[in-house]
Amino acid sequence: MLPSSKPEIPFLLPGYRHIRDAQLIVRLEGDGNYTNVYLDANPTPLLVSRTLKWFEAQLPTFIRLSKSTLVNPGYIEQVRKVDAKTVYLKLVDKHQLLVSRRRVGETLARLTQCSEPA
Repeated sequence: MLPSSKPEIPFLLPGYRHIRDAQLIVRLEGDGNYTNVYLDANPTPLLVSRTLKWFEAQLPTFIRLSKSTLVNPGYIEQVRKVDAKTVYLKLVDKHQLLVSRRRVGETLARLTQCSEPA
């Protein structure tokens, strides 16, 4: 399910003038006090001077996979469970992300919650 079927969620990225649709954010990767924002149509990430924790509070539908990764569930193509504590998520842009051991249960629960019809 691609996010294009959902209504637009206006979101202002700190440090950028234009309002963007939050549904176009594929994933966010934290690096200290900075975050790389990967957008659907843009191959290069946008660097924002906010922590990943700030983005997690602003984007409650996104799923925290690890200490440094936040992902939009609408862009998850496949969930591959290797064993009880090893889970990989394949995104529509062909990136594979490892889910932290401590967040596997919470991530799988959020994914089943997202896939259920409202």
